[in-house]
Amino acid sequence: MESDTLDMESDAAALKKLSQSESAGGKETETVAAAALAAEAAAEGAPPTKRQKTVAEEEDLSDREAEDEDEDNDDDEEEEEDEDEDDEDDEEVPQLVLERVQSTQSNLRTFRRIPVFIVDYHNDVLEFIYRCLGTRHLPLENNLLVHFDSHPDLVIPRHIAASSTYDKETMLNELSIENWIMPTLYAGHFNRMVWLKNSWCKQIPTGKHSFKIGQKDDCIGVDCPLDYFIADGNYCNSDDLQESRQVELQVHDADSDSLDPTQFVTAEDGKGFVLDIDLDFFSTSNPFLEIYKDADCYNQLKEIFHFVSVEAVKKAAKATISEYMATADKRQTQLEALKRIFWHLEEQRSLEGLELPDETVISPEVYAKIVRLTEQLADKYPDDEIDWHLIFDSGSTTDNNGLPHHISTSQELEEYFANFKRFLERLPVPPVAITMAHSAQDDYCPQDQVAFIEERVLRLLKDVFGERLNDKAILQYMDDPWDVMKL
Repeated sequence: MESDTLDMESDAAALKKLSQSESAGGKETETVAAAALAAEAAAEGAPPTKRQKTVAEEEDLSDREAEDEDEDNDDDEEEEEDEDEDDEDDEEVPQLVLERVQSTQSNLRTFRRIPVFIVDYHNDVLEFIYRCLGTRHLPLENNLLVHFDSHPDLVIPRHIAASSTYDKETMLNELSIENWIMPTLYAGHFNRMVWLKNSWCKQIPTGKHSFKIGQKDDCIGVDCPLDYFIADGNYCNSDDLQESRQVELQVHDADSDSLDPTQFVTAEDGKGFVLDIDLDFFSTSNPFLEIYKDADCYNQLKEIFHFVSVEAVKKAAKATISEYMATADKRQTQLEALKRIFWHLEEQRSLEGLELPDETVISPEVYAKIVRLTEQLADKYPDDEIDWHLIFDSGSTTDNNGLPHHISTSQELEEYFANFKRFLERLPVPPVAITMAHSAQDDYCPQDQVAFIEERVLRLLKDVFGERLNDKAILQYMDDPWDVMKL
């Protein structure tokens, strides 16, 4: 795997952001990267989730990093002269940074053929995208992301400071499969995203959604009053968002032969168009359905985590900003109260000693459902197998629409493949790069289907793009070596 860094590009983005903050009178913020909440909730032996990698894989990654460090130490003496040269180059960085910030599409590099970069965990495609930004195969800002997936992956990572979005290493280390896109929108790398889904995915309604993304108290927020953003407490008043920028999200059902990509891809996008494909677009499972299944845990969590939507008043054209804000604040208060309860259960192993929650936040009816859940779990599972952090994480995915679960039949797969090929043939311009995610290790794409789906998708890409496509896909999940400058 390529290990080149984007020091100059990261510095450029940071310098640009700093200059914007100073011109707006904003104060300097310190980069903070808090530990991911979901990582704390990982349970030994629990199925991988949409929120995190397994502990074993993290340990394996640490082992490999340790091995790399040993190899680096062996090469220290050979690299002394290179380090001296690097020190001299570092003195020139400020000037290079200014030049890079001013870069335009006129000095972009082009790939000889369209590369295909395949990962298992979807957030790992960021490594390739960042590298393309750094080598100027993509403009630093205002690119288009077309995202085939059964999930929008637009969760906002509340545990990561907004000021960290320009720190590549923080992004690669801290982001996860559900939240890797929003920081790239906040940083401006993409200003348009198109989520292409099947009609059985209901997380975000179809249509065009234009909104502002910015930061409040160094946390990323949006002024888009969709349940998807309100459910996680990420909706903000436009006036409260600092360092904001306008972004456009389009959502289309792709399981139709009428999908016309010219609605959102134009010839002008030829220099900054990334086609991103999650194989769970074609067939997806909800792994949370299997967690503590004997106690019907997931369905009970849907009732416990339910909140009152603003969609009804929005459709009636009666919703106001104050109602959006009130709903977002109430939802955030609800999540904090539920977290306190589930954290108490994890630490004390029962509800004894817990101060009863405010009834205006957690009603007696909802609290009774929590009590019933604890009783049924205790009846079906040994206490040491019950992970309340993981259960809270599961509940957080339910919101009002939940995660899709649709294991496609062979006939359905053929229909989806035909629609996908038709979409590719209708593109006005080919993508600069193609990224792809298996989503098999986290159980979102059925493991008995993923190899077949990958083979068919690669064949369709070759059928449509022909010699314009790189002969061999980069299998990052198989540790294929890669170098953007040689593609």
